[in-house]
Amino acid sequence: MKPHEQLEYEMAMENMLKVLPAMLGMYGAVAKATKAYYDELIAAGFSEAQALHIVSAQGITARLGGGQS
Repeated sequence: MKPHEQLEYEMAMENMLKVLPAMLGMYGAVAKATKAYYDELIAAGFSEAQALHIVSAQGITARLGGGQS
């Protein structure tokens, strides 16, 4: 590894370790939002298989990007 690559790697690792606690703290909320989205899809008439496919393909951020895919 070249010296500048080593430095970039170390900086990336430092940044990742700084945000790791926040990321771990969000997982519970993301899981609840994902489950709620899945449940609402079923309540709206999608089958369990369809709801699972939609949630796994889109996640909870479906269409939050202005409708762009």
